[in-house]
Amino acid sequence: MDKQIRVAIVCTSLNQIGGKNVHFKNMYKNLNNEKIAITIILSSSMENEHKAYLLQEGVDEEDIIFIPRLKKWVVIPFIMDLVMIFKSRKINIAHTFQIQSDILGSIAAGIAGVDCVISQQDSKAIEETLHPLKKIFYRLFNSCMMNSFKKTVAVSQGLKKELIADKFRPKEKIETIPLGITIPEEYRNREFSFEGLIKNSPLIGTIARLNKEKGIDRFINAVPFVLKKIPRARFIIIGKGDEKGNLQEQVKKLKLDSKVEFREIPWTDSIYKVLTTIDIFVMPSLREGCPTGLLEALASSRPVVASQIEGVNDLIDDGENGLMVDTKDPRLFAEKIIFLCEHPDTAIAMGKEGRKKILKDFTLEREMERFRELYQDALVNN
Repeated sequence: MDKQIRVAIVCTSLNQIGGKNVHFKNMYKNLNNEKIAITIILSSSMENEHKAYLLQEGVDEEDIIFIPRLKKWVVIPFIMDLVMIFKSRKINIAHTFQIQSDILGSIAAGIAGVDCVISQQDSKAIEETLHPLKKIFYRLFNSCMMNSFKKTVAVSQGLKKELIADKFRPKEKIETIPLGITIPEEYRNREFSFEGLIKNSPLIGTIARLNKEKGIDRFINAVPFVLKKIPRARFIIIGKGDEKGNLQEQVKKLKLDSKVEFREIPWTDSIYKVLTTIDIFVMPSLREGCPTGLLEALASSRPVVASQIEGVNDLIDDGENGLMVDTKDPRLFAEKIIFLCEHPDTAIAMGKEGRKKILKDFTLEREMERFRELYQDALVNN
């Protein structure tokens, strides 16, 4: 179509720095042009941090709008602010992220006359940790409003299956668009040395938000079993979050202080430079949508041991480009790590296969192409 498509990205529950920030930045920088105009509308307890990140990454300040959280709890003022933004910016697609944004964004879109609403789910639609009354409310709302969404984007086939099984959206309205990543040219064909792995003193680690869902405690529980077979192994946990103190206490109780290092990396550091210091990457998550950290580890040719869960299934072909395991069993988890340590040639070969898969199916270019098509088709068929 000839006229510019004006899209409002709406996320009302962005209370940590993570994958969504990167996703919004990528959408803005790659889709925002003469054909598509992107406005990012957020509500968060970390407004300053999120704004600093987006500005640093090249998002224009005029295209970042924060609505105070207090208005969200009162609800109606929040919705009316959204309505005014939609009208003033002449928005014709509201792109909402997760169930709370779906509710507030779709109501505002209806009042503002925005006919095309697209929702996106990158994790479980209604989290188990929510208050029971809130879960009931969300399910009631969704049953009444599910047909008002033009499309629902799921970031993995596993998540799509879950949305269908939960009767969250009609099957025909769900479209899978996996996350894509930017891979620096220097890492696309680079050969890596893996000296620690070859010399039997591997650095085994993960990069993640330190919350319960990421299952880092499972990784720590596996460490003593790895050390029995690979005594020179070293371990690193990179990230920050609410569980950091508990995880450090767990390491202390297991007397692993000299073996397990905790680190944080600033936004400005290259994630690929950090990843290539790790010989074996682990992802012990309890659940995932399409995990950016795993995408980046595979793109860096890291040998991987990951949880055998939906979302990871889309990325790992077990035994070909990585290993999958029930990570709640520390012995089994450790056995997979030990196998890669004891078979470095196999581990390195798996890493290379992982990079091939990411370059083929999970690049940022491919993801953005699919969003362009989604927006254009949604308006044409509206």
